[in-house]
Amino acid sequence: MRLDPTIFRQYDIRGVAWENLHPQVCTVLGAAYGTMINEGGGGKVVVGRDGRTSSPDLSRALISGLVGTGCRVIDVGVVTTPMVYFAVKHLSADGAIAVTASHNPPQYNGLKLRKGPLPFTGDEIQQLRELAEAGPFREGTGTLSRDRRLEDAYLTAIEQRVEIGESFKVVVDAGNGATGLVAPDLFRRLGCEVIELYCDLDGRFPHHLPDPSETKNMQDLVAAVRENQADLGFAYDGDGDRLGLVTDSGEILSGDLIVALIAGQMLKRQRGVVVFDLLSSRSLVDVIEDGGGVPRMAPTGYTRVMAEVKDSQALIGGEASGHIFFGDDLFDFDDGIFASARVLEALSKAGRKPSELAAGIPRYCSAPEVKLPCADEHKFEVMDRLREHFGQRFPLVDLDGLRLELEDGWASVRASHTTPSIGVVFEARTLERLDEVKALIRDEIAECCAREIASGVLGFEGYW
Repeated sequence: MRLDPTIFRQYDIRGVAWENLHPQVCTVLGAAYGTMINEGGGGKVVVGRDGRTSSPDLSRALISGLVGTGCRVIDVGVVTTPMVYFAVKHLSADGAIAVTASHNPPQYNGLKLRKGPLPFTGDEIQQLRELAEAGPFREGTGTLSRDRRLEDAYLTAIEQRVEIGESFKVVVDAGNGATGLVAPDLFRRLGCEVIELYCDLDGRFPHHLPDPSETKNMQDLVAAVRENQADLGFAYDGDGDRLGLVTDSGEILSGDLIVALIAGQMLKRQRGVVVFDLLSSRSLVDVIEDGGGVPRMAPTGYTRVMAEVKDSQALIGGEASGHIFFGDDLFDFDDGIFASARVLEALSKAGRKPSELAAGIPRYCSAPEVKLPCADEHKFEVMDRLREHFGQRFPLVDLDGLRLELEDGWASVRASHTTPSIGVVFEARTLERLDEVKALIRDEIAECCAREIASGVLGFEGYW
């Protein structure tokens, strides 16, 4: 069966439901995954799904393919993606698949794949594609069972791992995603007063997309925190593996600043490594160094940050986009709800308001990411040219993207693994210096890629 190659991404499979990702495709992918997982000697697979309107049909089709290869499938129903990861360990499964497209618009859906407790690598996703297209598939008589008791085990495990000595008033914005089914219950079990915002499940996402990395999606939460005089607000993406935070003063904290807030308190009790990605603010580095910790940069991409946290035995690690990891034996995956509980723990131990802790984080000026359109078949060739060009002119960190270290600032140039674009990010001590950095990088790209810009390979004018 010929499959659309564009749905096979670096970290997952993602496409448009009923177009390039329809039930027949999911059945074939289930058969290919079942064949791969059984070759490793295991066949117990957890399947969960988010609240998108297409997820029930795609999940049923996927399970059909898995069972046909002899897999023993445990369907855990509508859950967050981190709950699927939790279920792998809790149920001693050999693998797992979450049917989700995370923060994408409603028409999208996808698959996040696990081999044991680890995510599929980009190479393994391509192997799955090749097997799905060419076969043959293993044949067997599998089984299907359903487990709807996962939520209590999951929430109990989080309760056992955090120490919160006071009550907080918390606003929860689930964006009509899967976190609305569990996050409010957790915070009430932890003794909090909870105000729910868009916590009813609705795969059409009628209020805003569940993507806390976009400021526009956080405005209702900011308003609710202020209106209710809440201590803080939490926002999640559609499947719950990313976190956004609003302080009591209404300030939005990105993922790297959330890591800074938690790490600042962790380092007071235990010295260790803190991992951050290529796009994280220098603010986080300052917090780590001031606390006596060891900063360690990882390539952007949640699987890479997760791997670096494990390899370095870090206390905590995270991305600017909101994926956060802890050096925990059970919760060693990105889980926005678990990270929220750890935020409350940090606040409780500090005895201070979120705005007070946030005020202690050194700040730099940043600008919205510039996304230059560049087709998938060209963007990595363009990056090769930029790598050679910038490498001759600036101190350079090359980690699946370029980070240029400049005086009083830095810039990152990186090909997106999920969209046909090259992203450019800037940061500097002052707004004046930020404008200088932005102008410098713009001129350097214009000089290096004049041919690609003229031919239309790289979008340029109008995007700055």
